[in-house]
Amino acid sequence: MKQTRSFVYNLLKDKMGEEKAIELATVLTEGRWTHDYPITAEEAVSLGLPVNTDLSSQICNIMKLYPQSGLGRPSVQYVPIPYPSAPDGNHSDARR
Repeated sequence: MKQTRSFVYNLLKDKMGEEKAIELATVLTEGRWTHDYPITAEEAVSLGLPVNTDLSSQICNIMKLYPQSGLGRPSVQYVPIPYPSAPDGNHSDARR
């Protein structure tokens, strides 16, 4: 994580100053979100990132050529540790 934090800091420091770059690099790399969580424009603005949502019609037309499926299986699932017992008290050796 240090390597990623350092990389993000170096991307940001010239644009927003050292203190804000350190703070934002930490927020973006501390594990607050999973790797497949899309940070919205509103969230990015609240973090202090410069965001522009005005896309030219040319960009919109290009994006229409490559539609994204909004429905899909999640790529990250949460498995609690320790793994809970079966409701009836039976333990399956397959889960161990």
